[in-house]
Amino acid sequence: MNSPEYSFTLFEPHKNRSAKATEPLVEIRPNGRILFNKIATELLATNQFCKLGYDAEKNTVGLLPLHEHSTNTFPIRYAAKGAYIGAKPFFKHFDILPSQLVQNTPIPLGDFISIQL
Repeated sequence: MNSPEYSFTLFEPHKNRSAKATEPLVEIRPNGRILFNKIATELLATNQFCKLGYDAEKNTVGLLPLHEHSTNTFPIRYAAKGAYIGAKPFFKHFDILPSQLVQNTPIPLGDFISIQL
């Protein structure tokens, strides 16, 4: 007698916790927020503001951390798990607001932090 073939899917309701990040990582979200994980936050060197620039040829955002507020700066908000910048006006100005989450490694370039889109 032949046994029918079965393909069982195991009951696994609990997600495995992902390991803590060991590399700097930046997320650019469709809502215009730039999020730094805890390790990437070190690149901000406790600065409270930043200016943002865009290199269209390389499709890269340049972030210039600053100690003081001035015209066209964005505040950097620090949290327990990292930091974030609300930059929707910047992304809309250059028409580069991503339609889905973008994750990338930030690269220090002189005074700037570059983030590839």
